[in-house]
Amino acid sequence: MNLQRLDKSTVEEIVKRLVKTYDPLEIYLLEPQYDNNIDNNILVIVEGDDIAHYALMTKGHKALVGVDIAKNILVYTKEEFAEYAQDASTLSYLIKRDGSRIYAKA
Repeated sequence: MNLQRLDKSTVEEIVKRLVKTYDPLEIYLLEPQYDNNIDNNILVIVEGDDIAHYALMTKGHKALVGVDIAKNILVYTKEEFAEYAQDASTLSYLIKRDGSRIYAKA
């Protein structure tokens, strides 16, 4: 499988749409690195305590309709991400370790 990195304009479009949808604190991107993983993993960090994860992930997929990439969207609070990123068995850990922060709220 030929794994290609996303071009700058695609990443900018992803950021623009997700910022409009979520008003997030941060957005991370982990592009495919292994033959068995074809999805771009996008992790959005939002404010709040009790968030509806599935509904928020669905909103993200809708926001990216037309952006022609394979994607997996995770939405966590800052506290959740801090906790999950400590556990080496989670995708959050991989995203924190190997991903790129593509947006941070000023």
